[in-house]
Amino acid sequence: MRKIFLSLALVASFVASAQLINVGAIEKVNLPAGVVAAQTAISPDGSFAVIHNNGGLSKVDLATGKTAMIAQSAAFLEVKISEDGSTIVYREPSYEGKLRYTTLKSVNMNNGKSTTIVAPTRNLQGFTLSNNNVAAVDNGKFTSKNIDGTAGALIPVASINKGALCVTVNGITNNISPQGAEGQSYLWPSISPDGKQVLYYLSGTGAFVCNLDGSNAVFVGNMRAPKWIDNSIVVGMDDRDNGENVTSSKLIAASADGKVKQDLTLDSSMAMYPSASADGSKLTFVTAGGELFVMSINK
Repeated sequence: MRKIFLSLALVASFVASAQLINVGAIEKVNLPAGVVAAQTAISPDGSFAVIHNNGGLSKVDLATGKTAMIAQSAAFLEVKISEDGSTIVYREPSYEGKLRYTTLKSVNMNNGKSTTIVAPTRNLQGFTLSNNNVAAVDNGKFTSKNIDGTAGALIPVASINKGALCVTVNGITNNISPQGAEGQSYLWPSISPDGKQVLYYLSGTGAFVCNLDGSNAVFVGNMRAPKWIDNSIVVGMDDRDNGENVTSSKLIAASADGKVKQDLTLDSSMAMYPSASADGSKLTFVTAGGELFVMSINK
């Protein structure tokens, strides 16, 4: 990788008292010719990333840029990587006539073996991966199993059903939609690492954090595709377009209580779709031009 010291490395927030994290080096990953990074998910240990590449998924070694195809067809929504980095879970789209179906699959990164977790369905509302335990909500029904096929645990899952925000706790799914469900569109929900809060984006409004029952919703910023860095800090992108192309995009960090916000890059960086390593020491992100970057951070 080579270091970028200009627009990408410059931070738009300079007030030390308002900083949540300290931005270190920002390095571009040298991807092979023809590889386009549309979105990214970094591994828990920060050694590799999974990128959405030409309609499929590829694994990228962040130190060398070496890339290997994982899946030929995948929707990047909610791609998850196991804590030991050995397994990824993702959605595979398929069609029967004009009807779109989604299959939830896992891939063993060591041997390439693919396993179907949820058979093709019309309404896979959401899923999560904790250790090797995959929990999913399919058409309102909660299922949980380990990668090896054994029964899983009752872990919480955030999901979307016809635009409404739902949370499953102890196997029971409830519509929590803090701002109401009618006429609203909730996106990118996720449970905090400690399993106590929900991060989500409300279309046309911004990102919020609330309790699992939908109470105490707090606005955290005008950021799309928000992700947890840890239990107290979230990160997302503030992107603008002209109706056809992205004209600017920067990364923003915010405290989960909404009190502190920090720009991590400039508007001109075109930085999009951040993802944080488990210890919060690294972020990966892509640009509108399909480049992949790694940001070192200190909290």
